[in-house]
Amino acid sequence: MEEGLVLPPANPLRVEVANLLRKLILDGQIPSGERIIEMEIAAQLDVSRMPVREALRILESEGLIQQVPRKGLFVTAFTEDDIREFYTIRGALEVCAIKIVIDKITPEELAALKDYCKKAREAFGRHDINEVCLWTAKFNEEIYNSCGMPRFKEEIKNTQNYLRTFRLLSFRTSERTEQALNEHEDIIRLVEAKDREGAARATERHLYGAMTSYIESWKERNAKK
Repeated sequence: MEEGLVLPPANPLRVEVANLLRKLILDGQIPSGERIIEMEIAAQLDVSRMPVREALRILESEGLIQQVPRKGLFVTAFTEDDIREFYTIRGALEVCAIKIVIDKITPEELAALKDYCKKAREAFGRHDINEVCLWTAKFNEEIYNSCGMPRFKEEIKNTQNYLRTFRLLSFRTSERTEQALNEHEDIIRLVEAKDREGAARATERHLYGAMTSYIESWKERNAKK
């Protein structure tokens, strides 16, 4: 775990601690399988142990950390079944949502998505995978904004958040990265053409490709441990 964590001021404190730790876990800065020590977190954040304890309960209820008998709290190590489940849920939500978006997206929103694709493509040309991830994440966050269903959009966002930690690893090869960029561009083309079934199939193919790529990388990484 990184030293010198900075906790933004807010209330209640337990929520802010939970938000910070959740982000660090989902971004991979606190890796899966790492032990979480309440006293160390409290010392790093310069807070009492009570809000940290309450924050850890929140994260445990979300499944991000788990109690291992006689060993303590650890960041949850996802299984292959977990990964497939996350992508299956995301796929079901996004295939449905893209059909709604087609009827509601504005020219301005469409132009913004094209710009994200362009910037991701430019970053790929510079071999800057971190920036590619930044712009593809922006694309994923914004494409469903025009669906007009805030609860639906929130469910998609929650699922995408759990997959944030997978994205960089799934871009381990230039072939997969370029394929993902092509898929985003294809989805936008089909949305602009108002091809509901085509956009739905393209979205499904994209997420299946992302899942397959991540699982391959995940297996390779685990084999080296």
